[in-house]
Amino acid sequence: MLRIIGLLRVLLCAVGILLLSSCAHDQHAIKTGSADYSHYPQGGGLFVASTFDDQGRLWRAVPEKDHVYVDYSTDMGKTFSAPVQVNQGSQRIKVSGENSPNIAVDKSGRIYVIYAAEGSQPVTVYSSISMDGGKSFSSPTPISDKAGEANSFQARLVLNHQDQAYVFWHDERDRTDWRQLGNAIYFTRIDENNRPHSSVYKVSDMLCECCHIAAAFDSHDQPLLLARFIYADGARDHGLIETSVNGKDSITRRVTFDQWRIEACPEHGPSLAISSDDRFHITWFTQGSERKGLFYAYSTDHGQHFSQPLALGTPGKLASHPDVMADDQYVVVAWLEFDGVKTQLQAMQSRDGGRTWLSPRTLAESTTTTNYPYLLKTGGHVFVSWNSLKEGYRLLSIN
Repeated sequence: MLRIIGLLRVLLCAVGILLLSSCAHDQHAIKTGSADYSHYPQGGGLFVASTFDDQGRLWRAVPEKDHVYVDYSTDMGKTFSAPVQVNQGSQRIKVSGENSPNIAVDKSGRIYVIYAAEGSQPVTVYSSISMDGGKSFSSPTPISDKAGEANSFQARLVLNHQDQAYVFWHDERDRTDWRQLGNAIYFTRIDENNRPHSSVYKVSDMLCECCHIAAAFDSHDQPLLLARFIYADGARDHGLIETSVNGKDSITRRVTFDQWRIEACPEHGPSLAISSDDRFHITWFTQGSERKGLFYAYSTDHGQHFSQPLALGTPGKLASHPDVMADDQYVVVAWLEFDGVKTQLQAMQSRDGGRTWLSPRTLAESTTTTNYPYLLKTGGHVFVSWNSLKEGYRLLSIN
């Protein structure tokens, strides 16, 4: 029996990895039925990434089967420009809710895009930059220095306060035995010519293989990561990683103690936001023996201690996939709920740094497959970026 259980464990973990190169990542050519995707070669994709630039333009990275495209909107998502191809050569794009593209625009107008595609390994993270306002993009480059030897995936692109672009990702280079659980986290910096920094840094081991990383910078431009780890006691709880821009002296501190022991892939990464006063805000999902559901907490001492977890969502409606944003004392959390028929997009606001909250509001709903919600800010206004199979892309105002 123990041998069978062990084999099942290996099989489940292997399936989680293989999904990165098979059916779970082939949901990229879904017809949205939305007018703003009608000019896309294959009708656009579900797992869209978006961001605002300093002029208030909304930029999207839209993955399809063989290419990633970028477009923009000057009317808050009502209409979009003609899509521009990021990768000129055809690639098998690998995408899912946990492994979606990322897009960021710096103050000078450079547009950074990262995405996962099949390379010499089943899945590799590539980066590309536009220097001409989105008219063209540089030839995509693998961000990992070991891209030819090991998978890289579920990456996070983050600009620090000096507009330097960092990418953090799951990396399998240290896994010599597939019965061994856990990936490593590596990161590098991308320069304005789309060259990965000469150094690639490892910050941690034992990362849960199928949950995305959350990343942010504090007021001193120190990188902070929140990720689901596999701890020695078998629990898949969350750790906060403090590292430096040169990857030295990384410290990982366990911050959730839900005791979720599962021999499978949760596919449910956390979110992290850091306000200008260095208050940390985190959201996460768990099905542990100590706590079940969706939760929020904050820290006022740089992540050493967190507030009592606050449960989010309506009981019985499967609250999931949260995102959090913080702007001084203003904090917003968005998440999804499912009642068995429709998925609803929920949002909740705090005006005092997360100590008290206004009642949640339903912003939108869909009876078809949806992407995760992502919070965006421009000109003092906060929006949720949300894409669904039937309704297409929606940009929904919160405040």
